Amino acid sequence: MATGSQPDSAFYGFYDQYMGEARTKPEVYGYWILVIGLVAILAGVGVFAAGRTGLLGLSPAAVTELTLILAAAGFPVFLLGTVLQLPLRRRAVPVAVLGALVSVATVGYFLQIYPGQWGIGRTEGQLFLAGYGGGLALLALVAALVPVVTGRRSYFLTDEDAAAMGWVVEDETEARVSDVLVGEADRDGVFAVFPGESGWHWWFVEQAAVADGTRAYESQTDAEAALEEIKAKVAGASLLEINHAAFRLYREAGEDGESTARWTLVDEDGVVLADSDGRYADREKAESAVNLLKEHGPGASLLDVDDGAFEVYGDGSDWRWRLVDENRGVLGEGPRAYEDRDDAEASVRSIREAARESPVMDVEQVGVELIEADGTWRWELLDADDETIAESSDEFDSREAVEASVRRIMEGAIDMPFLESGSPAYEIVEGDEGGWRWRLVDAADDVVARSEGAVPSEESGRSVVGRVKEVVADAPVVELDDAEYEIYPEGDRWAWRLVTEDRETVARSPASATFADPEEAAAAVEQLREEIETADRIEFDSAAFHLYEADDGGWNWRLVDADGSVVSDSGQEHASREDAAAAMNTMKQHAPEADLVEIGSAALELYEAESEWHWRLVDASGETLATSPGRYDSDETAREAMDALSLLAPDAETRQMDAALFQVYVGEGERRQWCWRLIHPDGSTIARSLGGFTDRESATEAAESVADFAADAAVHTVEDIAIRFSVTEGEEGEAWEWEIVDREREPLAVGTEQFPSRDAVATTARLVRDNAGGASVFAVDPAAFRLETVTDEDSGTDEWRWRLVDPDRSTLAVGARTHESRESARVDLSRARELAGGAGLLDFDLAAFEVTERQDGWIWRFVDTAGNTVGISGPTFESRSGAERALASVRDVLTTASLLEIESPAFELHEGEEDGWRWRLVDTDGSTVAESKRTYPTRREAREALGGLREFGPDAATETQA
Repeated sequence: MATGSQPDSAFYGFYDQYMGEARTKPEVYGYWILVIGLVAILAGVGVFAAGRTGLLGLSPAAVTELTLILAAAGFPVFLLGTVLQLPLRRRAVPVAVLGALVSVATVGYFLQIYPGQWGIGRTEGQLFLAGYGGGLALLALVAALVPVVTGRRSYFLTDEDAAAMGWVVEDETEARVSDVLVGEADRDGVFAVFPGESGWHWWFVEQAAVADGTRAYESQTDAEAALEEIKAKVAGASLLEINHAAFRLYREAGEDGESTARWTLVDEDGVVLADSDGRYADREKAESAVNLLKEHGPGASLLDVDDGAFEVYGDGSDWRWRLVDENRGVLGEGPRAYEDRDDAEASVRSIREAARESPVMDVEQVGVELIEADGTWRWELLDADDETIAESSDEFDSREAVEASVRRIMEGAIDMPFLESGSPAYEIVEGDEGGWRWRLVDAADDVVARSEGAVPSEESGRSVVGRVKEVVADAPVVELDDAEYEIYPEGDRWAWRLVTEDRETVARSPASATFADPEEAAAAVEQLREEIETADRIEFDSAAFHLYEADDGGWNWRLVDADGSVVSDSGQEHASREDAAAAMNTMKQHAPEADLVEIGSAALELYEAESEWHWRLVDASGETLATSPGRYDSDETAREAMDALSLLAPDAETRQMDAALFQVYVGEGERRQWCWRLIHPDGSTIARSLGGFTDRESATEAAESVADFAADAAVHTVEDIAIRFSVTEGEEGEAWEWEIVDREREPLAVGTEQFPSRDAVATTARLVRDNAGGASVFAVDPAAFRLETVTDEDSGTDEWRWRLVDPDRSTLAVGARTHESRESARVDLSRARELAGGAGLLDFDLAAFEVTERQDGWIWRFVDTAGNTVGISGPTFESRSGAERALASVRDVLTTASLLEIESPAFELHEGEEDGWRWRLVDTDGSTVAESKRTYPTRREAREALGGLREFGPDAATETQA
């Protein structure tokens, strides 16, 4: 503590007289250094002003140099004096002095380089600026830069006492500070010397710490402000002597200015046994809670809700129930009130039974509900809002059957195509017997055409449909009478075939003999007509030499094996029959058993090859004109084919078939109806009418109709099931519907809603297609849990909760909380299902105790029938048994505990934990703001110490120690 500057120093004397009492030596020296620096700067200004007027008799360069030297040297000295005025740590003074010396020394360097070597861009000038600026930087670092960078006052600036700062200016006789006043001891003493009427006196004063604050403050200012408030509380505080446990009722002012109330139960030692666990809107409600605990607490039952419980409670004149968890958190509640308790408990029993077996209708997009009625089963498809969007078309005899139907929908849903009535389309389906087929549906949703046969894969089916689409548009409609020659393209050449009206091929041009154009093929057909009527029949049962005359008069031969294959031939044409026969005889030695046959006209040759029979028509020159279209199992069958050729070939008409055609014909069967088939140019049947027609004209019209739309029809693959749209026109416009059909177009499910547009019905269809595969399947029997959205009335946002519903969707139970996400609601539901099946029934009339665990330990609490927490234990406990023992102790004091209404701060006098007495100052909110510094051996001594505080505390001075 400073007592004045040293009297033998002129510097200090002047400073004390004109500036005030100095606290540190650097403060005094800094003042005089500041004056020196200021004088140097002012001298520089004066030299500059006088030199410019010529009063000094110096050259302008000399005036400038002298001005710069005085100002440059005076500025760091002035700055040093300023810095030394600050409350510096001891280590800061050398740093500041060093910075000033560096700058002043650099001015001496400036004298040597100015003006000849001076220049900011030159090395000498830059060295001066670095040295001078560096010195100033050290000064700035001490004064300002460090606090700016670190956010603290400074490494060099401090709030510590003067003894640790610079050189302290003090008298050697300065008094020692009391240990009690600096908090280093509870008791000490001090001698006081003072003048009186008869001269100077002294006495000894004993000092002792009587009271202690219960909290620390961040700053001296905060501590002093709090102390002033406590002084005011001490002045108005009453004295309460606590001899037994008591309820304390407090009033508190909220931030909105409204008064609230709370209570605590405190034992005779000041330990809080119980707390209201919240605030009440007014004193009457807080007092009612205390009275409930006092009257019913001693005998109240201890509830066991470790595994959750159903709680039946009164609500006015009605009764309700709710499901609570082990922390008394409400998980679910009944949707209605009951007139008497028995009805509410009966509802709990039914809910408990239903919850054990009830499934979860966790329908995020779509779900399937299985419904039983009168011994039969059906299913419905539901959306996330629990609205039925489709119903099964059939009813089922058993749950297994209806589940099989649902599985079929779920397994095939993702691959369901969208079929649309009114839009012609090909539907490629897999048959039950294997293989893939297709059908063509017209705009009336009728099947009008089908594939000729099955193909091994869906890809093959699409390939066949592609062939149909390529040729159907330009196909004419024709009728075949008996048989017809068809001249058709084969690659870039032409061939012919003779077919019957049943599309049985009777004959065809040789595979090795194609024609350059249709005319050449037609000429070959005409030659066949001529030759067939006179053709001989030859059957090969052994090898034979054939001798025949060519068209130009020459002769040839060939050796034909028994299987009809040509083994050898003449290789060249002979001029006469004799020459050919002579050449042929040279080959006889290779086939001595071969017969000699002279061919004079066309011949039908029947031969066997690899146990199968064939025929061919050969003209007189040995050229093959026609061959059998395939192989025959027997010679008899082959002969029948040759007979058909001889019968049909002469009179059959010829058609150039460079495009597909529809052939109308009379089908087989008793009704003999007309049908059509689509013939590809290669002769294959690629499509047929599905049914028959009564006459040729009807069949022709049907074929022409198919030709109009089949080329542009869409193509769908129906692996098992599909969604089909249909539309009707009404007074209000279009009405779209949808259904799920199987591969035979039989309905499996029908949508329950009509839509105004295709886009609208397609939205629902996509919902089903994309989500039915993962749909939850459940039966509401006897009930089911479902997750649903509800709109928050305040925010307008959708939140989630759960409900337990019966088959009619009547609510049996509802979640007590709403959640921001479906997942959170699902977790809440899982917890409710887990507890509900085994939860017991809490049975108490007005209120009861329960022990529960929190994050920081075990507590007990007192709850009423409405589930409100009336009070909780003050402390927490390490174990359940510890909490139960504490509760037993609280029960013992409830009856005798008094009720104290704390309307103003009060001193409480009580026995301490150790032997002796203590006191504390309690505010109106129940918080302890001050307490006795020590324990007193007797109640009287504690009262006397407290009396001193109450008498002198409100007006006592505040001694602050730095």
